[in-house]
Amino acid sequence: MTAIPQTTTFPNTQTAPTTLKLKETVEKLMMVLSEKEKYIIKHRFSIGINQKNTLEAIGQHFNVTRERIRQIEKNALKKLKRNAFNTNLKVVNDLAKILLKNHGSLMSHKKLIPLILNSLKTIAPQETNELILSLTIDPELTRAANTLSYESHWKFETIENNLIRKISTEGFKILSEKKDVISLEIITSKIAKNLNLTISESLIKSILEIDKRNKFIQKGVGLIEWRHINPKTLRDKIQFIMERDHKPLHFLEIAEKIRKSNFDAKRINNQAVHNELIRNNHFVLIGRGLYALDKWGYESGTVGEVINKILADGKAKTREEIIKEVLKQRQVKKITIYLNLKNSSKIKSLKGDRYQLAL
Repeated sequence: MTAIPQTTTFPNTQTAPTTLKLKETVEKLMMVLSEKEKYIIKHRFSIGINQKNTLEAIGQHFNVTRERIRQIEKNALKKLKRNAFNTNLKVVNDLAKILLKNHGSLMSHKKLIPLILNSLKTIAPQETNELILSLTIDPELTRAANTLSYESHWKFETIENNLIRKISTEGFKILSEKKDVISLEIITSKIAKNLNLTISESLIKSILEIDKRNKFIQKGVGLIEWRHINPKTLRDKIQFIMERDHKPLHFLEIAEKIRKSNFDAKRINNQAVHNELIRNNHFVLIGRGLYALDKWGYESGTVGEVINKILADGKAKTREEIIKEVLKQRQVKKITIYLNLKNSSKIKSLKGDRYQLAL
């Protein structure tokens, strides 16, 4: 079974430097490198230059193969590893390890880096590339590249790739069978039970997070291919918002919520949302600009048509009984219901303030 590193405490704040000067520290550390090695590391990690260069591009600069550049880079990183332990980089890497352990010893790159920057205010955002180099030369850590299956992530060397594949495969199997969102508590428990694992739930969660087939929402995790949690069309987005809020909403409110959700880069027009609500029978107008889902029990039609359906059983009903039933379907004023009762030729008034359908 995969061993999980034991939790350590963060270095005493009294001994930690108040200003890390990460850029300066990295620059001094690179003094152990040859000029060629320094050039390659700087261009591979975009340190002091505008953009990261490929092995191919650097190889062309030195007129050697990309494989030769890879070898030089590997040897240069080994040199940096041997000399980094007594620098301020230890403070940075110790914090990174604590954050990793809090997430099961694995974390996506896009989540870990901002978390470190937020925790260590002495690191400037423009020193991000120096930070990445610092983590890269830590012997306990490894960074996995972005692939078709997984987000780029950091982990302890002790976390085996085979374990990551097993957990993500089992998670996909469970979600595919369920065909709906599962809470994190339930799915992590199921994965651990099915695979007979005694590891932290936070590690399972972190592995599910880096699996590109998954999408996390408020209720838990599902598959990104499901339109009901990863909406594509405008109709999908309206449905998603209404099911998430689980209450009738005004079309302007729906449009605003779609914009705030940032599903994609498409611009959302209020009138387009209103038109889609009108066009689709799954959305029911229940008040002025107010819409609900038909699956919640709301039926389409005017207030008069709703009254007719209520009286369709042929039994006479009091005005209050009719109003009560209409208000379950429509958010309108009582006077509107009363006027529909009074003015409809399809409804006749009986003694005792009762009504029934006219024959």
